[in-house]
Amino acid sequence: MFSSFNRTLQEVKSGDGSLSRILANSQNMTINAPQLLLSNSLPDLSNLGSIKSSAKKKQIRGYDPKLVSMGLVRRTNRVGTGGDRYIPCRKAMNMEQASFYLTAATCVSDPSKLPKPKERILKFSQERPAILDKNEDDAPKTKKSARHIPDRPEKMLDAPNVNNDFYLNHMDWSGGNILAVALDQEVYLWNALEGTVSLLMTAGLNEEYITSVKFSSQDSNIVAIGTSMSRVQLWDVGTGTLQRTMLLDEHSPGRIPALSWCQHIVSSGSRTGGIRHHDVRIMDHVVGYANNHDQEICGLQWSPDFRFLASGANDNLVCIYNANRTFQLQGVEPDHILNKHEAAIKAIGWCPWKPTLLATGGGSADHHLRFWNAFSGVCVREVDVTTQVSGLIWNEEYREIITSHGDGALRIWKYPNINLVKTLAEHEDRILSICASPDGEMIASIGGDENVRIWHCFEVDKVAKRLEREKHASMFTFPQNFR
Repeated sequence: MFSSFNRTLQEVKSGDGSLSRILANSQNMTINAPQLLLSNSLPDLSNLGSIKSSAKKKQIRGYDPKLVSMGLVRRTNRVGTGGDRYIPCRKAMNMEQASFYLTAATCVSDPSKLPKPKERILKFSQERPAILDKNEDDAPKTKKSARHIPDRPEKMLDAPNVNNDFYLNHMDWSGGNILAVALDQEVYLWNALEGTVSLLMTAGLNEEYITSVKFSSQDSNIVAIGTSMSRVQLWDVGTGTLQRTMLLDEHSPGRIPALSWCQHIVSSGSRTGGIRHHDVRIMDHVVGYANNHDQEICGLQWSPDFRFLASGANDNLVCIYNANRTFQLQGVEPDHILNKHEAAIKAIGWCPWKPTLLATGGGSADHHLRFWNAFSGVCVREVDVTTQVSGLIWNEEYREIITSHGDGALRIWKYPNINLVKTLAEHEDRILSICASPDGEMIASIGGDENVRIWHCFEVDKVAKRLEREKHASMFTFPQNFR
């Protein structure tokens, strides 16, 4: 029995000539290279039957049918012309078929079917085509509606006998939502939750009047009251009782137009230009002082983180003190003395989200808002507001500033570009003082027209605010047990 290899040899031998002749003739076969490159199917090697002979050119006939069926040899009646190894025989080339393949590659295709540049980067296949319901460019874009700020106050209270004095600080709003208003010799309380008004105290000395009020930052029931006779009194608004009286200076009494709290220490600014720090927990309450102003101090405020104290006075100077060197009985020098203002500086406010940024407002001869870096003392921005600035409050929710002015108007500015957002002009005389509610939404203003107006300037979505607080709280909630 013959194997398949033996059968193949027998079939080759039974063809036309011996096996050695077939193998010898196969060396003279010529491959049609252009047709092999141009054809997209198995190339037709039709010139493999051409054989060179040193004696004469003779056409080979009678090839094995299997070689013919495999496409290796093709019967032909034409006489082979040989050709070079690298330049094939032109007669053996199918020029029409080659021309077809060349022209077919340059046909213009549908642009939508052509792959776009870089669209298949890091992709193994193209994405499936999808039909969009609507063109995204034509879809109407939702526009956030502008915030509505009422032109008129929500509430108005009478303030008879208010001292029309630019240098005094007549009002403050406690964390318990109680507004304290100084009217000449008396201090009245307005409960914003209940809408009730009550008398807290009356100055006890002859010709003494109230010059400043400021609620404690630690206990919302305690309010410090400065008087024209150089006294600082602590009152409990819950019980309506006097807790303590602290005398600023026995030898040269002067009024106290400005107060500010630093935890359990209340700082006071006097008409003589001095600053005293009173620790309300101890008997000898004065724990530090500074005498860097020549005239009356009308603006005084601690930064939100209690690292800096800023003071403004009628000598056109702003002083910035570092808390680490403030409480000294031998006197303290400020870190920076700012002298760009050309009038008294009563409006002082620290930025709540950036505690090292201080804003100040000048009086009638200056009418500028200026912003300072507490570390370097550099004025980073200044804006001319064309009128006296009597008060200044930052709002963290909207990143805005509200200022009160000598022309009887409140103005809201967008920070940091200081673009005017809104003007609220209802007072018939200059505005003396302003303060903000505990939630920051409401602003109270008192003017020389003997009226207190309550404005709803910074409305907050309380539901969204609560959800935001809960979200932030959950981010920093740690498990009670780690095992």
